Amino acid sequence: MLSAYARFIVRHSYLILFSVASISTVLTVIPLVCHTLPSFSDPVLGFETRGTILANRFIAWENLIDETRPSRRLAVNPKEIEDQIRMNHTFTNRIIKNKSHSVHRHKKGRNKKTKQNNNTAFAKTTYSSAEINISINHIHWSFGKNVSFEDEDTVFLRNHTRMQWKIIKDMPLSPGMYGHHNYASGVCGGPVADYAHLVVTTTDGTSLLTFENVQKVCKLQNNLVELGNDLYINLCQRSTYSEELCCPIWSIPNYIAIISGKNSCENVTKEDVDTTVQVLKKCAGYFHNFTLMSSCEMNRCRVPKYCAQHDAVYNLLFYLIDSNAFSPENITNTFVKNSMLFLPLPTSSPVLPYYEMLENANLSCDSLIIPAMDFGLRNALFDLWIIQDTWLIGLGGLFVLIGVWIYTKSLLLTILLFIAIAYSLGVAYFLYIYVFSLEFFPFMNLLVIVVLIGIGADDAFIYVKVWSMVSKRLIRDNVVIQENGLSDIKNVSSAGETILVQILEETLKHTVVAILITTVTTAVAFFASYVSYIPAINCFSVFAGTTVLVNFFLMMTWLPASVFILDVKLYISRYVLLGVFRRTMNEIGEDIKVILNRFITTCIMRLHVGLAIIFGAIGICSIIIVFYYPGLQLPDTKQFQLFQTSHPFEKYDLQYSDYFIFEKFSRDIGTGVKMPLRWIWGVKSIDNGNHMDPGSRGKLIFDDNFSISEPKSQVWLSKFCRNIKAQPFYQTTLGPLLPNCFIESFKMYMSRRCFDVIDKMNRTPCCESSHFPYKKDVFDHCIIKAIESLYQTPSEIFLPGVAGPKFLRSANPPTVAALVVEFESVVPYSMSYKEMNEFFLQVENWTQYELQSAPPSMRGGWFISDLQFYDLQRTLASGTVMALLLSAALGFIVLLPSTFSFVISICALIAMVFSSTVTIAILVLTGWKLNILESVSISTSAGLAVDFSLHYALSYTNANGTKASRVKYALCTSSGPTAAAALTTGLAGIFLLRSNLLPYSQIGLFLALIMSVSWVYATFFLCSLLQILGRNSSKDIATEEKKSVSRVSSICSGVPNLESHELEHLADSNRTNITHSQSPSNISATTVVLHEDYENRIEKTVDNADND
Repeated sequence: MLSAYARFIVRHSYLILFSVASISTVLTVIPLVCHTLPSFSDPVLGFETRGTILANRFIAWENLIDETRPSRRLAVNPKEIEDQIRMNHTFTNRIIKNKSHSVHRHKKGRNKKTKQNNNTAFAKTTYSSAEINISINHIHWSFGKNVSFEDEDTVFLRNHTRMQWKIIKDMPLSPGMYGHHNYASGVCGGPVADYAHLVVTTTDGTSLLTFENVQKVCKLQNNLVELGNDLYINLCQRSTYSEELCCPIWSIPNYIAIISGKNSCENVTKEDVDTTVQVLKKCAGYFHNFTLMSSCEMNRCRVPKYCAQHDAVYNLLFYLIDSNAFSPENITNTFVKNSMLFLPLPTSSPVLPYYEMLENANLSCDSLIIPAMDFGLRNALFDLWIIQDTWLIGLGGLFVLIGVWIYTKSLLLTILLFIAIAYSLGVAYFLYIYVFSLEFFPFMNLLVIVVLIGIGADDAFIYVKVWSMVSKRLIRDNVVIQENGLSDIKNVSSAGETILVQILEETLKHTVVAILITTVTTAVAFFASYVSYIPAINCFSVFAGTTVLVNFFLMMTWLPASVFILDVKLYISRYVLLGVFRRTMNEIGEDIKVILNRFITTCIMRLHVGLAIIFGAIGICSIIIVFYYPGLQLPDTKQFQLFQTSHPFEKYDLQYSDYFIFEKFSRDIGTGVKMPLRWIWGVKSIDNGNHMDPGSRGKLIFDDNFSISEPKSQVWLSKFCRNIKAQPFYQTTLGPLLPNCFIESFKMYMSRRCFDVIDKMNRTPCCESSHFPYKKDVFDHCIIKAIESLYQTPSEIFLPGVAGPKFLRSANPPTVAALVVEFESVVPYSMSYKEMNEFFLQVENWTQYELQSAPPSMRGGWFISDLQFYDLQRTLASGTVMALLLSAALGFIVLLPSTFSFVISICALIAMVFSSTVTIAILVLTGWKLNILESVSISTSAGLAVDFSLHYALSYTNANGTKASRVKYALCTSSGPTAAAALTTGLAGIFLLRSNLLPYSQIGLFLALIMSVSWVYATFFLCSLLQILGRNSSKDIATEEKKSVSRVSSICSGVPNLESHELEHLADSNRTNITHSQSPSNISATTVVLHEDYENRIEKTVDNADND
């Protein structure tokens, strides 16, 4: 087969190159032209779990809530269904009536104006009714509770978090006439989190509430406005009194000016600052006990007037001053380390040009600096920088290009190689979009470019080296010295078709399987990440693995044809462009290689026991670090870090946001809130959407076995609710009208007297004449009345929530299709995996125990809470380890048939595992936490680390003699090529360390570490193990064959029986077959035998023939 393929390349090399280029170009262009290009405006899209037990429940829960919308299948209040039917009926009748009137009007000539007025009035009335119905009965995300029992603190917290920051209040203070933009006024109300804000801090340890620092902040904020100039004026929020005047900056100096009656912070005196400090000390107590709130200036709060004036004290303590000052623990603490500046600019993408100005400006004023800020530009800036920072990938690619150029000595061949790499990405993207039908393209897929450049370069090194050695050997074997001293074959371009076919066949025989093995190990490492339940990781694994496989196809088609055309058809000498430089570098390279080979060989031969112990101990310690202490730390924040830790946006999120009260209320509103307890019946916890597409959420699937109207179901549900209240995780809740477990409220409703004396109404059967459990027809009839009555309760007493029965709109009369039971737990929300894991397991195990005794109609229930982040943590912890083990296992499967030795495979496996764990341990010690990108890196580490161990193992397998001789041979043949491969890929990753984006720098650090660590372990640890545990090998070789063998290099000259290695046969003369062994292991060993001195000797022979 290889012979036929080689003959086809020889005869039709241009056709192959043109066909591959045409097909690849078409496949690359199609998705770029016919499909929407991927957008990275939301970089964290897909960073969620799909397919896990909890993820299925989350999706089903979202679909259930979505189905309760007015236009969907479920209703929370049966009266909605009646109103909707009535509206539809009225609307239909009105249309019919309008048509009838139109015809009649056309015939009779009636007054058109009167009819139009009537129609408009009627339509308006109908629309208004629908709006009222929707606004009252469709509040999904509130807990159903009796608010009459809430204290003032709870009321304040709820109202504050829902409405406070979204309302810009107009102050009654007139702005007057201001001479410059740095004025102080309350005309624009208080600051809100939707405005751009910056943190100001001191570097000399002084308080920001000193007169000197107040003046510096005043100057600094003036500089911020002047820096933006016209851009700032065009973007700023306008005053409600003047469209020409920007709102002032909300800052400590400006509020001091307002309190002091000054129109600018530049006019503030030391006495004004001291007075403001005293006011803050006196009013801080009112603020912390929730007496002082926003809008207290309107006499809504029982506080001194100076505390409520202009809401200045409230805004200072809530927005501008860090929470350590004037804290409840020490109200007299007036030291302010950090303060906030709110600019009247929206936190959105239009302010990006202004941010870029700040980025290049000096944001300091003497001892004051601006270390952090929040402009709401995280996603927009990431989308911009992910394209801009590709120059770093290009720089790494340029380094690899230069390395390949020097190695192959052909610039044109190097360019063709990089075209093949580009085609690999384009064809893989086509397969990703149209074959795998994946619409979601996460930004992590771009990181494949770095890995692919290294893989493509390594494949080119192997092929070009083997091609060069095979062609020169066969040229030498076929040189015929004529009487006149001339030879009939001087180089490969003048060889005949038979020899060319033989050269190509032998080259492919020595490279196909070798490149295939390394391709399979790398692709398997990427595909192993598909076991993850995170869509972004799944998509990355598919794209990365596909790209590696496509690259293998091009390396076996495009590369052989390119090399053949350049060396044979065009005969472009690869030495012309380098000339003297090439010869000089060859001499220097030979000297360095000899020194390094001798050093490495001497170390292994003399220190193999010590090296094995040292590297083995380091590997064991790394396992302890990774899996025990400190271990792979799970993420402790929902915010995915996009930029370097030193970036102002990340500093704000990771450090400074915790210092200000408004951030604690807005962002971390979940922290400390009690975990809800929700049980759902009637809906299957199934996610039937596309798990690879974050936008595909599937559809709600009802449980056909569910029936709450059955008497047994009523009894069991009532018992279930009683048992909940006896559990340690249950939080006691007050209020008789709670729908949390509606069966209890329903029983109270059914205990009414049957005859209402006042209304003269007979309530039978929905009254005390019916006894619990109720008959099915009674339950179905009365539950509708009960829920309608509950939703007629005034909102001051009852707020509808998510709990309670959900009615099917299509049924007549409406029936209960789903049921939600909801309570509050005693467990506060936490980012801690351990705490949330204990909470989930406790409630889940109890739920499963209770469902065992449920009737068939109630056994389909399931529990859910706010556990999305916990599920992500759990998936990362389990999925990463699973992918790592799977990658290592598949690597071992590749090793075993390649070496045909269990001992050698085990040694290589240990070296591979230690390479992975040492790399991961270093990353753990540098502060890595197991997030999305880190999970991908760790899970692929084993597959990327196995290549070097594979090369050494194959070289050792194919060597003869004592185990010491075999180790020497493995070192002699493999240390150089593997070092070159590690150097090119590792340095390509190092260039990414300068990126502003954390994902780029992380993948660069990972590649540099995994390449260097795996090479060190494969060279020093694996070879030491083979020296200790290896065995002697002897193969029968014909005597005449031994005599024809030439030594490979001076380093390997002392190693006996090297002639068994297949590339040694490249030096043998008068043979048509280069190798006698057809085993895959022998073939794959060619990846590591790249001996320069043999090539140099052949070159000299050919040169001498040329000179003759």
